[in-house]
Amino acid sequence: MDQIFKMTNQEKIYKAAYENGGEELLNKPMAYAVYETINQNLRKYYRSTEKYHEDITTNSPGNTIRDVSVSGDAVEVVLHSRYSYPIMHNHQYIELIYVYQGECTHFVEKETFIMKEGDLCIMTPTAMHAVSAPSDDAVILNIMMSRKMFNGAFLKMLRGNKILSEFFENVLYDKEVSPYIIFPTKEDKWMHQTMLNMYQERMQKDYLYNESETLYVKQIFIHLIRHYEMMAVVSNPINHTRENHIVALMGYITVNYDHISLKDTAAFFGYNETYLGQILQRYTGKKFCTLINELQMTNAKRLLEETNMSITEIGCEVGCYDASHFTRKFKAMYGVSPNAYRKSLKKDERNFIA
Repeated sequence: MDQIFKMTNQEKIYKAAYENGGEELLNKPMAYAVYETINQNLRKYYRSTEKYHEDITTNSPGNTIRDVSVSGDAVEVVLHSRYSYPIMHNHQYIELIYVYQGECTHFVEKETFIMKEGDLCIMTPTAMHAVSAPSDDAVILNIMMSRKMFNGAFLKMLRGNKILSEFFENVLYDKEVSPYIIFPTKEDKWMHQTMLNMYQERMQKDYLYNESETLYVKQIFIHLIRHYEMMAVVSNPINHTRENHIVALMGYITVNYDHISLKDTAAFFGYNETYLGQILQRYTGKKFCTLINELQMTNAKRLLEETNMSITEIGCEVGCYDASHFTRKFKAMYGVSPNAYRKSLKKDERNFIA
């Protein structure tokens, strides 16, 4: 193990308590009320973090974490304490949990699962969760940032892909959709080294270190979008089983929207049509036909703005082979016909030149 991640004296105290009959306390999520019943002698080692916890008596079990100093473009990177109590909490900032080495147990709402080396989890801000890492070899990095920072570094990069950007936005800002996303980067050496560099930058705190951290975060998100976007694993909030294909499914629809049907898509993923429709409704709140229609009209609008293709050609390009049907669909979404919309663009361009 890198010397930078060696056990601290505090972690050694946690470990001693764990080995002296404390195993059970780390094997299940702990409500803050339970934490308060623990021996005061042990609790004194948590004093530095206690100030962030507050008990919740309405609408939420357990406790929340008051926002730490994560605002604007600030990024905070900390090493999760090994053998520490898995106290359930939530927060308003965005948190990334990366398993640099070993593994950990992650408690999210009523679900429990193991995160292995290379797993990167993005938490829904308001979801209750806790991490347990009772092992000398476990190295778990917590990366915290404001929603503003996350929106600019990740969601903004997906803006050109309307369906996927909306999907990720729903997942991360609506707990009813899903409490987390996991990107299984496994033995990705670039990700491993970048996370190490990021943590070292935070520890050394050289001049402009936070600006450097911000750049690292953006590089990490670019890497995820380039290499792991379609591999993301999303939990199902209804029965707490993971739908491993949901992101790939959204990507497939985005790429093939101009010629696929519900039947074709269901067959490609090995689902029946009814089940596929239920998945899409659950994760997007929309029917298959609505998603297709939005993609068709969004891309038609882009083609009207960026090309000299005829209205008929654009209709065919987006999968609407009947010109009148294409015009009706476009007008229903944007309030004007494709022809009128293009004329308005030319008028705006003339006025700009004048």
